[in-house]
Amino acid sequence: MSSKFSRRQFLGLSATVATATLLAACSPQPAAKPTEQAQTSVAPAEATAVPEATAAPAQAKFAGKVQMWVQFYTPTESMEWSEDNPLPHNQVQVLADEYVKAHPDVSIEIVHKPAQTDDHEWIVTGQAGGTIPHVCWTHSFWVNGEIDKNWWVPLDPFMAEPNPYCESGQPGSAKWLDEFFEVPTENKRSPDGKLYVVPLDLVTTFFFFNKNLFTQYGVEPPSTFGEFLSIMDKIKGAGGIPYGNLGWYQSQIGGMIYAKKAKELNPSGGAMSLQTVACAIQQGKYRATNPEYKDWLTLVKKIVPYLAPDWAAAGTDFNQKFLNQEIAIFEDGTWRFGYLRANSLLKFEWSTFYAPTVTAEDSAFATGEKANPIGGATAAQWAISTRAEKENILPTVVDILRFYTEPKNAGRLIGECNSFLPNIKGVDVSQDLKEPLKAISEGQGEAAMLTYPDKFDTETQQKLEPLWNNFKLGQITLEEAQQQIDELMTTYADGAIKKNNWTCS
Repeated sequence: MSSKFSRRQFLGLSATVATATLLAACSPQPAAKPTEQAQTSVAPAEATAVPEATAAPAQAKFAGKVQMWVQFYTPTESMEWSEDNPLPHNQVQVLADEYVKAHPDVSIEIVHKPAQTDDHEWIVTGQAGGTIPHVCWTHSFWVNGEIDKNWWVPLDPFMAEPNPYCESGQPGSAKWLDEFFEVPTENKRSPDGKLYVVPLDLVTTFFFFNKNLFTQYGVEPPSTFGEFLSIMDKIKGAGGIPYGNLGWYQSQIGGMIYAKKAKELNPSGGAMSLQTVACAIQQGKYRATNPEYKDWLTLVKKIVPYLAPDWAAAGTDFNQKFLNQEIAIFEDGTWRFGYLRANSLLKFEWSTFYAPTVTAEDSAFATGEKANPIGGATAAQWAISTRAEKENILPTVVDILRFYTEPKNAGRLIGECNSFLPNIKGVDVSQDLKEPLKAISEGQGEAAMLTYPDKFDTETQQKLEPLWNNFKLGQITLEEAQQQIDELMTTYADGAIKKNNWTCS
């Protein structure tokens, strides 16, 4: 999967996700065990016996046919490991079968979406045609633009009720909402204050690096932006390609430069609301004409010479370049842990480093504080379509989601392929991911970032990316980039403020 600036591509590809949970890992077949050479410096997840699914309450009676599209968790066609099937998994079907066994009047169909079809286009088509699954993976920021369409069921009344599958006295047994980590879950609320998605898991990003190549080039993992440029210059000077493609770090650089203003705009902390960002633009506090934005563009441009020559080409597979040792550094998400661990053909050791910090030496606006972690509850977001209401099976659909999110069941699902961090309390993770889980479950992550793309609507995001790329490619000057981006930002802000009747004080 190529790492791109667009949030749409952040987690939208169903075949490219993985982190690590402590529970049962989706391991390769015996013939494909990793060799000693392929072992990474990251501690493998501990093996844990698979628990039985929590039984349904005796009084529960549900009926109906329920369709579910669960994106990455959709079962693979085969459970045999191969290079083309590196993470075979079927736990979502196993749990469906267990639920149906306990509820004979219910049937569950796990829908397979055509791989070549864009996720959001498929959702929109299904909603328009009335064929959308009753449970459907979607992005919360897509939902934000669809509230007036009456496509999705607000979940707050159900979240306020007990999850009957949770053990008495445990989180969720009094209120379903209590199962989920508060900060990332609350960040999923739409502008109307309602929760439309069930956020099962969490994700964040890292820089993965080839330890063998780092040793060969005599460099160490960087901690600051200046060190990052220095090691990449050394790798390039020795004839290597330092870095595949600039991804989410681009937003993190901006976030570190705008950190002071972010605190001024949002002094109480927490998520940076769309209204706050739009008003900041209208008031001139967050504009591409700001000296901060100029610094942001300038620092990003300094990285470009160290990227793979085809970094801007559509469809470039930077993961494959990393596996082939063509690049030393690969920016990707926590999902990559699972894929790298399962790859028996890997011929090098790897590890990770966190986003290098922009310091005062790099920008006069930098505070020297670390970047906000990218991610949060942005991976498995399961919504209930209003089709469930129309077909009078909403109680059944809600009960199925409660069954899947019971901690033991959720642990089996999330842990099967070492894919994501859990957003559900009581699901443990391996030692190497405890700190990332703590950071992303307790902190605001990208939600607090003024500079993250999802602070704009989808249409504006899609227009921003090519403007940034044109600048990075040298097709427009710094001044032209500032002007064109500023026009786009202000047009968006004026329209959003008017549409939502926001008041900017």
